[in-house]
Amino acid sequence: MEHSTENSAGSNTGTVPTAGTFETHPFAQATLDALPTQVAIINYDGDIVYTNRSWREFARDNDYPGPPEMMGENYLSVCDGSSGADATDAATGIRSVLDGDRDEFSLEYPCHGPDERRWFTMRTIRFRHDGDRFALVLHLNVTERKLSELAAQRHNTQLSTVNRINVLIREIIQSLLEVDTRDELETLVCERLAESEYYDSAWVAGRNTHHGGLEMRAHANTTQSFRDSVEAIDADDVDRTGVATALNGERPEVVRASHRTAGAIESLALEEGNQSYTAVPIRYRDAEYGVLVVHSTTQDAFSEWERAAFEVLGETLGHASNAIENRRLLFSDFVTEVEFAVSDPTSFLTQLSARCNCDVELTGFVPLTTDAVLQYVTAQGTDAALVEVLADEIETVENVSIISEHDDSVRFEYAVSDTSLVALLAEHGVNVRTATAANGEVRVVAEAVADADIREVVEAVSAHFDSAELVAKREVERETRTIDDYWDELTERLTDRQLSMLQAAYHAGFFEWPRESSGEEVAESFDLSAATFHEHTRVGLEKMLRLLFERDA
Repeated sequence: MEHSTENSAGSNTGTVPTAGTFETHPFAQATLDALPTQVAIINYDGDIVYTNRSWREFARDNDYPGPPEMMGENYLSVCDGSSGADATDAATGIRSVLDGDRDEFSLEYPCHGPDERRWFTMRTIRFRHDGDRFALVLHLNVTERKLSELAAQRHNTQLSTVNRINVLIREIIQSLLEVDTRDELETLVCERLAESEYYDSAWVAGRNTHHGGLEMRAHANTTQSFRDSVEAIDADDVDRTGVATALNGERPEVVRASHRTAGAIESLALEEGNQSYTAVPIRYRDAEYGVLVVHSTTQDAFSEWERAAFEVLGETLGHASNAIENRRLLFSDFVTEVEFAVSDPTSFLTQLSARCNCDVELTGFVPLTTDAVLQYVTAQGTDAALVEVLADEIETVENVSIISEHDDSVRFEYAVSDTSLVALLAEHGVNVRTATAANGEVRVVAEAVADADIREVVEAVSAHFDSAELVAKREVERETRTIDDYWDELTERLTDRQLSMLQAAYHAGFFEWPRESSGEEVAESFDLSAATFHEHTRVGLEKMLRLLFERDA
């Protein structure tokens, strides 16, 4: 405790400063008035003996009921009479400084007005004058610093949340490799999202083919009442929701619900206590596999960063769904075979068969990008020159390359930049068996899993090709072929020497990179020249690939 000449009651014994005291010291008064900080001087009892210009202006601007100078007001009494922990802490801190328990005291506190948010830091510093103890009380406006700190804090919180959500999405994507069916796939995603701390519930739905509304296929943490109500929404009302927008689009939609503007799904979500949702399209190229809807109990969920993460999740779900359908088709014993006829005047194959009066067969195709496909074609009854001339006239055809020409048969490849019927069917999980063109009409025979929604496939084809017609649909039993069957056929096609060469090259590391054995080294084992080894290997590989990629293999 600091000693002083004060009496036992602690009151001032010297001459108490007044406003007049500073009038006799104009330099000191001008200095304090120039400060942008609100300054007051109080005596040991807490009475205000001086305030500077900033203090007086603040009191005047904030409608202080008394004189803005506040001379003679007891500042400690003002603090004691104010509500809130900050006022109590301020009075306690000022008293501790005046009593000598500490040299100074600092407190940050909010002081919000009706139209703005403000923060101040109060500092109290003790000093003596003529043997008496006083305190300098300063109020510094720290609003800009505080707002910057809060903005940085929000930003850091958002980054932390986004990082954790990205980890969640990555974990979900990795777990998709463990499932075998679309039901398992969609259920897993819904459950993982609903279990997280960020989201309340999740569900996957598609269009109901009968009434155009929604049909929920998977869900997590949703009530039976909510699910029934969603499926009862008619098609027109569904079309006015973010869910329908996502079904028809390519990016996730974010909807923040309010009772004033809520649509059908938003109203149901509000009843469940959810304030926002994102609807994520599940697509693979042009194939639509439904929509993933995720709900949150807060209005500010689903930032732009989250939306980007969900977009990746939707694309991954689309790829996984397509892969599962293709795997089912590969191992199905029974399939649905469909045949389409298309007379599209913009189709290269249609124009080629009509104008060159030739028969055209598509022997293979390879997707290049989301909007381009490389196609391999054999045309009987024309020549390479006519093929190249016609290709130049069609805008969607690019990079025609003649592979071979024999008599009146031409093999060539080209890239098509527009959606082709073959590529469209493949994107919907339908395996194309044959594709031919004659007399200006393309015929495609394809197969889908037995329980596939053929109506959805037909609608997708009709949406792209006005002249498309489903001319046949039949259930067929597939010929079952085992690995042993393929091996038997491969050994029938290969000569003994070709098979031996391939086996030796494989075991010697000839196909590794970098090679563990050269062609010369493998050839030497057979007492052959390197050229002979390479010839046997090339022919053998060609036969293997022909067996793998031929449509009728």
